[in-house]
Amino acid sequence: MIDLSSLVKSTNAYKIVKSDKERGRLSHAYLIVCADGDNLEGYLKEFAKLFFCKNEGCGECRECKLIDQKIYADALFLPREGESISADDITALVQDTFVKPLESDKKLYVLSNAESMNAVSQNKLLKTLEEPPKNVHILIGATGEYSLLSTVKSRVRKLEIPPFSANALFNALKDECQDSEKLKGAIACSDGTLGKTLALYKDESLMSVMAFVEDMFINMQSSSQVLEYSYKFSLVKCEIEEFLSVTELFARDMLVYISGAKELVFSKKEIQNLSSAKGFTRGALIGILQAVVDARKRLDANSGKNMVLEWLLFKILEEKFKWQKL
Repeated sequence: MIDLSSLVKSTNAYKIVKSDKERGRLSHAYLIVCADGDNLEGYLKEFAKLFFCKNEGCGECRECKLIDQKIYADALFLPREGESISADDITALVQDTFVKPLESDKKLYVLSNAESMNAVSQNKLLKTLEEPPKNVHILIGATGEYSLLSTVKSRVRKLEIPPFSANALFNALKDECQDSEKLKGAIACSDGTLGKTLALYKDESLMSVMAFVEDMFINMQSSSQVLEYSYKFSLVKCEIEEFLSVTELFARDMLVYISGAKELVFSKKEIQNLSSAKGFTRGALIGILQAVVDARKRLDANSGKNMVLEWLLFKILEEKFKWQKL
């Protein structure tokens, strides 16, 4: 079971809404921006529970359980399964705001993936956002705010769910994902998002990427091998972004390892491989971590992926041997 609740409750966005409720000052409209579209609705449910639960979103009471199923009478969720939010949906929403709550003292409308709403739908919502009926609240979730009208954004309180830390993701997923080492590799490549972590965990190529990176650090000894390892990488059939993330994780763990802080090594199973990667000094590893950052910049500047890969392979060797001479 994925522990979405602990992830959401650790965010400043959740703490702000919780504080607003405790002070009796819930905003009429919140915009929750989160890049993880796969789990956005699940995150919004955790916020919705705050509005109605008497125990701070406990997850166990009747209200919380009904919200999980999206059948609580005073909380309407849009869009419907497999659909997008239409102008007709917003028209119906606006009309429904004038109907009194059935069970609670308030009504909540939860709009997920609102970035897909067209301008007509957004404009229909404006009046309600500006002057909602008493005790009506709107919770808008979007993976990005750029497609939302400025007039919409000016009428909501914007909160962000940033990327989660590696430890937070691991703790949330450790019961669901039994292979802890593969999970750690997936987290390293996930940009801090739960959805991408799960997708990578299920990707069979991830273990091959990790094995390739270990082999590269342990056995690549000269520039004459760069083309050999470039070819090996092509056989792995993964995205270069995954390779960069795993390289960054391995170099970071190696840096921690040679600094004498083995307990801080993220991927404990890799300790034997870390000890087998000979000749890397602290300065070299710091240089390699910076090279990974530079490689990402080169990709962003539309440099060819093979060119970036081979540049980084050369850079790893350059840093390794440069620092050995100092």
